[in-house]
Amino acid sequence: MSHYLIPGLLGPDAASGLLNYAIANEARFQETTVGTDARVKHTARRSRLLTDIGPYRDMIEKRVAKAVPELIDRLGLTPFQATGFEVELVAHGDGAFYRRHIDVFTGSDRAPGDAAADRLISLVYYLHREPKGFSGGELRLYPQIRPTDISPEGGIDVVPQHDMAVAFSSWLPHEVRAVTCPTGQFGDARFAVNCWVLRQRAASSQSAK
Repeated sequence: MSHYLIPGLLGPDAASGLLNYAIANEARFQETTVGTDARVKHTARRSRLLTDIGPYRDMIEKRVAKAVPELIDRLGLTPFQATGFEVELVAHGDGAFYRRHIDVFTGSDRAPGDAAADRLISLVYYLHREPKGFSGGELRLYPQIRPTDISPEGGIDVVPQHDMAVAFSSWLPHEVRAVTCPTGQFGDARFAVNCWVLRQRAASSQSAK
């Protein structure tokens, strides 16, 4: 299975609380970047980011940690022991997007050292006002031929739904389709928590240079 949907990941009360937290902290959001050297690249990605989501981070990590065995099974991944998480909250307003990419860092973007961890599972948790104040913003998942190949055609679109999460392999090519938000108000944006399940890198993976 290329992806797995999880309706009601946090439940209505926590989802509403996290959405209100995001809107109340508008001033703290910063421009998103690309790569480990934190480049702002508007031709590839346009959105805003908040890494501090207060008490909701622990809540999300616990829910995702509990789901990891099922996610591994559903996605057909080789079993592994999760050693940590990355979590961020992203707002996609009018004109925002993220071009086709994978979530695994490769080449010069890959952190060196045996202590580094790699992303194996990507989970996106959606939040938005109801009714929606935006259109578009679908997560398009592309077919994968080999780990480093990105198919230029085809794909499955996942439509954002409040309090729903979608999980997929971090190697799977994907993009965020362009968002249209007529009011331009921050509170009407497409909000999403990105959570990556990490595995500590084995020392043997550093032997090949």
